[in-house]
Amino acid sequence: MKIEDLVQKEVRDLSCYEVKTILGQKRQEKIVKMNLNENFAMPTETIQELLLDACRSIDVREYPPPRGSLAIKAIASFLSLGECEVSVANGADEIMDLLMKVFVRRGSKVMVVEPSFPMYTFFAQLYGGIAVPVLLRPDFSLDVDAILKKADKDTRLLFVCSPNNPTGNQFREADIKRLLQEFNGVVVVDEAYVDFASGSIIDWVRKYDNLAVLRSFSKAFGLAGLRLGYLVSNESIVNYVQRVVGPFNVNSVTQQATVLALEKWSYFEQQIKLVVNEREWLMKNLKQIDGVAPYPSDANFILFKVAKDSLTSATVTERMENRNVQVKDRGHLPLLKNCVRVTVGTRNMNETFLSALKESLEE
Repeated sequence: MKIEDLVQKEVRDLSCYEVKTILGQKRQEKIVKMNLNENFAMPTETIQELLLDACRSIDVREYPPPRGSLAIKAIASFLSLGECEVSVANGADEIMDLLMKVFVRRGSKVMVVEPSFPMYTFFAQLYGGIAVPVLLRPDFSLDVDAILKKADKDTRLLFVCSPNNPTGNQFREADIKRLLQEFNGVVVVDEAYVDFASGSIIDWVRKYDNLAVLRSFSKAFGLAGLRLGYLVSNESIVNYVQRVVGPFNVNSVTQQATVLALEKWSYFEQQIKLVVNEREWLMKNLKQIDGVAPYPSDANFILFKVAKDSLTSATVTERMENRNVQVKDRGHLPLLKNCVRVTVGTRNMNETFLSALKESLEE
């Protein structure tokens, strides 16, 4: 018997999504991590205190509140929504997984605006769906006409990341509204980075019955390690998602930490403003470096193009890693030739990055 013969075809054909980490690498050296859009502007002491308070108030011998109900209650209250309009999971990634379970069967089409977050395509293919890419315009705006033209009766979902990862721009509300009105399927708007932008469409879930909004506690709250993502949508979509959720899918510590974080929103809001200010400082300095061209950003990262003859984004990324600064090469993605994405860090991190970048461009 061959194990391969027992494995589903979709899994056999799937490539493992690789995430580069520093585990086991240069343990004795200081690594500046600016490749995964983590929020290091959030003070370590504050996060540790939050976690300790969460741990002190729960008994981990008990199962957590089912289906994340404690976190759902806190999020719904914070957003002035009904609990029936919210679902939670282990990161926004699992919310994507759950949406695929609900809406995608073998042969279904999932439309993905590209370039964007690769996990949309990953989960679509996992469930036998067909990922249909639609390119952004050269200025990174949505090509609404192209999206609607490609959609057909088999298209179940459309994923739009706004602000978009990795281009950094938030899409026009008018374009999103048109998609909601004319796309004959569920429009999933990923707002993981929306707290660093100018506005949200989360209030639209009561107006459009085909809108599903994804959010995360990883970016704005600096709680990436706790893995808490959530879905906001109408009662019908949330109900179907809840049917495919395991009974204890979100642990007790994460749920209690969610409650405490939302209670301290005014503090986190101030920290978000610091990240935005630091983003503008970093953007200003990038513009002054010969050989790079940064793009405007509404997120906690900046995409820039390596515009120096004979240099590629891959080369620059490698040279920076040799200097213990990790950034993300995006040059292999459509429209992003020789582009690199860098997370906005603390001032010290950003200064270290700028120094390493200048050296890498001149090496």
